[in-house]
Amino acid sequence: MQWWLRTVTLRVGRRGAFLLFLALLDFVYAYGLAFPGAAANTSATYRFLAAVAPLDAWALLWATVGLTYLAFAFRKKDAPGYAAAMFVKVLWAVTFPLGWLFADVERGYLSTAIWGAFAAVLGLIATWGDDARDGRE
Repeated sequence: MQWWLRTVTLRVGRRGAFLLFLALLDFVYAYGLAFPGAAANTSATYRFLAAVAPLDAWALLWATVGLTYLAFAFRKKDAPGYAAAMFVKVLWAVTFPLGWLFADVERGYLSTAIWGAFAAVLGLIATWGDDARDGRE
């Protein structure tokens, strides 16, 4: 392994690396909400989300949470990063069944299951220690 990659890995640790992965995921998701394609814009899902809050507000929420991950990825006390991760995933898991029940969002129950399970996995990972983080603040 390259010396710089090993240094970064030891500095970030496994939990921090997972927060960096989540940051990438949430930034991409925010981009998708901020700049939906023509087909997405007309979908029942996007119409429902836009009725709840403007898509730019959803995008800002996801991007802000992604920035939170970046802020805590390099710290030993990263609980706020994991709390933010669980918050936005639970929010999504709670939002989609409403769209499924009241706004013709097809298969909203599936999004609920996926985002809810993802939030549960995040809750589990948040309880794990990280031996590789000794170099972090």
